[in-house]
Amino acid sequence: MRWRSETLQPSINRKAYTMTVTEKRKLQRDFLRRVGPNAETFKALFDTLPDATFYMMDDQDRIMVYNRRNCENSNIRNEMEIVGRKSSEVFPAVLAEVYMARDREVRRTGKPILNRVYGYGADRSTDLRIVNIYPLRDSKGKIIGTVCLYRTVASADSKPDWYGAIKKAVAHIDEHFSEPLTLPDLARVSGMSETSFRRTFKQVMEMTPGNYIATIRINQARKLLTTTGMKVSAIAEACGFYDQSHFIRTFKRIRRQTPAQYRRAHFST
Repeated sequence: MRWRSETLQPSINRKAYTMTVTEKRKLQRDFLRRVGPNAETFKALFDTLPDATFYMMDDQDRIMVYNRRNCENSNIRNEMEIVGRKSSEVFPAVLAEVYMARDREVRRTGKPILNRVYGYGADRSTDLRIVNIYPLRDSKGKIIGTVCLYRTVASADSKPDWYGAIKKAVAHIDEHFSEPLTLPDLARVSGMSETSFRRTFKQVMEMTPGNYIATIRINQARKLLTTTGMKVSAIAEACGFYDQSHFIRTFKRIRRQTPAQYRRAHFST
């Protein structure tokens, strides 16, 4: 069998959230005021860097600042969509638990995390992340949150151990995403029955195999849209979609905009 885009959903779990944009902006301003007089400038600086993925979190695990690159990486439309939320309210548990644990570690110890390698990407890619997190203090020296900056480093050996029994299947998908991929083939790669593979994959990844395949294909399409002048039809073929229409439907379903709109917003000149 092959999976069709009609069954796919965005990989990020967005729970109901009632805080208004005005309330979010006030929450952010109050937090930045506690951080210090240069916090707004610091925030603006990182919004100008296209490859810097950056956030600030308060001492209640709430995201206070999220730069443009991080919004893009997390499939968030804009910063105010995520301000005031906890990672557990936005991301699958397998990711959120890691994100919050490392910030709590820094707040608890007062010591920064420096150049630590993680394989927990919000875009579900298996690229490694080199993460640096520092404590944020108010004018009295009290730790009131954390600030994180990370960069992505692609690696052929970056499939993390937490993938467990499905690690070989994930590697196979990442390496053969442009080819037809079937449930029986992936189950066979993992040495499991189709039923066990489907159940295990969803437990570990918190998405179906079909949804993961679509996400990886869209991630590759994003790169081609923003770094090359390839036609949309050529990108669709290169990334394993049936045709251009199938590609556009799937891209819009996952990224909430068309490939053309995405290219206009992100193309590197």
